[in-house]
Amino acid sequence: IPLTKVKLINELNEREADLGVNESVSWHSEYKDSAWIFVGGFPYELTEGDIICVFSQ
Repeated sequence: IPLTKVKLINELNEREADLGVNESVSWHSEYKDSAWIFVGGFPYELTEGDIICVFSQ
């Protein structure tokens, strides 16, 4: 995710908190049980197998 997207997500989080948005209608509720994570900084040329090797070490 580009840094600008991270800033936009943080702004959305702040707006939801300021408005007192109920957690059940927040975008967080859609992903709360997700096992996905974001890891940045890897070259786009890496394959899924390359990433598996990096994290298996």
